[in-house]
Amino acid sequence: MLASDLFTWFWGHRTNNTDNMTELIEVQILYFAVLKDRTGQNSETLSVKKESTLASIYRQLQKKYDLPEQHRLKVAINDSFSAWDHRPSHGDTIVFIPPVTGG
Repeated sequence: MLASDLFTWFWGHRTNNTDNMTELIEVQILYFAVLKDRTGQNSETLSVKKESTLASIYRQLQKKYDLPEQHRLKVAINDSFSAWDHRPSHGDTIVFIPPVTGG
């Protein structure tokens, strides 16, 4: 087979794998109170799947750092409270807000 035939065959039989590739976005996570204590940091940047929800991102972090149960927290994205099923965009800032106690 000639090189030109091989080239034609390859490109003619190539499948479009871009549909199977997962697009990643970067989000900034800010930590406060018990979350800051458990993670040992003020913030971190995560690469997550574009279709991730705030809940799925928290579950990922919960496993990594042994964080409190999600139902005890509120969540905000870009300084506004949000629903857990919201899908963040690239560059968003996410804050998981633990309950506040004190007097």
